[in-house]
Amino acid sequence: MTYRRLLLTAAATSLALAACDQKAAAPVTGAPIASLPLAQAVPPPETIAPDLNALPAAPPIQRAAKPRRPVYAYVDDAYRLGDAFADSPPDYTVDYEGSSPYVWRSGAGEYRVVEQTPDGERDYYYRGDSDYPFLVRDNRYSYAYDGPELVEVYDSYGRPYPNYAAAEMAIAARYLFRARRLYYAAVHEQRRAAYAGDWRVRRDAVLAPQRQWAAERDRNADWRRVHDERVQALPPQQRDQWRQEREQRQAYVTRIAPVIAQAPPPHRREERGPPPLPSKVPAPVVMQGGPPQVLPQPAPRRPGEPGQHAQIERLRQEQQAQAQAQAQAPAQGREQQRAQAEAARRSREVQVQQAQQAQQSQAAAQTQQRAQAEAANRARGDAERQRHNQLDAQAQAAANAQRGQQRTQADTAKRVQTQADAQAREQAHARDEAQRQQQAQAHDQQQRAQQAEAANHAREDAARQQQQQAREQQHPQADAANHAREEAAQHAQIDKLRQQQQAQAMAQAQAQAAAQHQQQAQAAEQGRRQQAEAQAAAQHQQQQQAAQAAQRQQQQAAQAAQAEARKAAAAGAAARQDRDKKNEHEK
Repeated sequence: MTYRRLLLTAAATSLALAACDQKAAAPVTGAPIASLPLAQAVPPPETIAPDLNALPAAPPIQRAAKPRRPVYAYVDDAYRLGDAFADSPPDYTVDYEGSSPYVWRSGAGEYRVVEQTPDGERDYYYRGDSDYPFLVRDNRYSYAYDGPELVEVYDSYGRPYPNYAAAEMAIAARYLFRARRLYYAAVHEQRRAAYAGDWRVRRDAVLAPQRQWAAERDRNADWRRVHDERVQALPPQQRDQWRQEREQRQAYVTRIAPVIAQAPPPHRREERGPPPLPSKVPAPVVMQGGPPQVLPQPAPRRPGEPGQHAQIERLRQEQQAQAQAQAQAPAQGREQQRAQAEAARRSREVQVQQAQQAQQSQAAAQTQQRAQAEAANRARGDAERQRHNQLDAQAQAAANAQRGQQRTQADTAKRVQTQADAQAREQAHARDEAQRQQQAQAHDQQQRAQQAEAANHAREDAARQQQQQAREQQHPQADAANHAREEAAQHAQIDKLRQQQQAQAMAQAQAQAAAQHQQQAQAAEQGRRQQAEAQAAAQHQQQQQAAQAAQRQQQQAAQAAQAEARKAAAAGAAARQDRDKKNEHEK
């Protein structure tokens, strides 16, 4: 336990120091943070997990009424997680019901668990925030989940398989039941190092689904569209985290490749058949007229060498039969028989050498094919990273263009608002000036009216005085009464004129205020109309530019996909030509 903690601490320290060194250009070649060193001993006999029919029954599962993600998002997330793990060996194994499933853990806490079954490899994919799998894959179908609910069933290529029946629902329920317990074991059980020899044997089978998904995604436009949209929606920090993990694991695989190649092979499982020959040295066969001879024993059977064991066994039986025939032959024919036996022995040795050479050639061809496959995977990963970088650049360019459009729109709106404010100020100044002129005119009219009124008063006073003097001279008392009546009538007429003038001035002021309010409303409406027209024009221009950018992105993505397809086709053609030449040479 202490040794494992020391390893994890050292790995975490190395990653932290590498992250702090901003000038380092080479990728980190250390082991992933959750990885244990591969065991170099001879692996024990394989113990595989039960197949589908041997799994216990599970509670029924419900189908999700409305998935939370697009239909291709689940299988694409599984492909993305496998792409981040690259070709790296498992980080560790755990003991679960007698088997030893492989476990990978990403830096973000996501898990992939792979267990070997009689039907092939079975994969379980988990997000970093749940013990429910989001995808389980066997050799025929894949099952997508949202928590405890089934979302979709896919075929082996990752295409939706909508016409599944109750049998697939029952299979999905069994896988979900086992997946949750596997997750608990992967997180909480004692971690053990995986054997390098076991990984060398199972590597191609474990990585085969990832290559099959990659080929289908390149052909499937719907899957590729969902993938591109989700990649563009991710924050750059998360994309950089996946890229760094993939580069680190690829560098780690390159560093430990000699260790995996030199690891001893695992023990084969016992197979049913004829009883095995004794492992001890056999008793010598005594031939007439010659020394005892020991018959050759079959070499230990290695993975990928089924033909050599059968050939050596057949040769051994032939040699034993010939030895028995020689023991029964007459004495005069022993020399001839020995010569024939020697020729037969030399012929068998040649055949064994040829078989070994063929085996070596086959192993070299398999190594070359594996190297070509790894090179193709690296090329596909480089193309994928290049496409992601291109998408990032396009997204950045689109964001810059959008920000430029927003700045242009803001500047245009600001200019329109400034013009509207200037017009409003000019109109307000004109209204104020008109109001002052109207007030001055009213004041002048009022003064003229007051002067006229004063003149009328003066004339009336003079007339009254004259009349008063005349009345005083003629009829003092009657004149006094008339004068009082006339004066009262004149005062009433003057009050009525003054009230009319005041009402006229008030009506003019109200009319001026109404006209000013109407002019302000018209100016505000004109400013709003101009601003709305400017915003509509800017939005139309932005939509046209966004449509043009999307069209350019689609064209560039199509060109990149065609170039990648041509490169993969050229690599496949070159590999086939190499294999054809090698087969012709061997013939």
